[in-house]
Amino acid sequence: MEQVEPKPYVTIDGVDINVEDLPEAGQGVFGRLQRLNQKKVNQTLDLEETQAAINFFSDRIVQIINEEKSGTTEVESETKTIGDVEVTEESDS
Repeated sequence: MEQVEPKPYVTIDGVDINVEDLPEAGQGVFGRLQRLNQKKVNQTLDLEETQAAINFFSDRIVQIINEEKSGTTEVESETKTIGDVEVTEESDS
């Protein structure tokens, strides 16, 4: 059984247009349109990643301000005695 490979197409105004259905001049434009559509997809992903980073760092600023207001820090020291020796451990809280 021969496997049929999908033919390149773009959708314009709800109509699928195959590259093979276009004259030679249209095929060049088709190639550009495909590259632009792929570029748009990549930019959308980049924007989503950028927004996630903005959200992370904004939340971190809020966390730092809240810690300062409450008098706590992210890393607090804890002293324990093991035998006759005091050991200071830093733990994330």
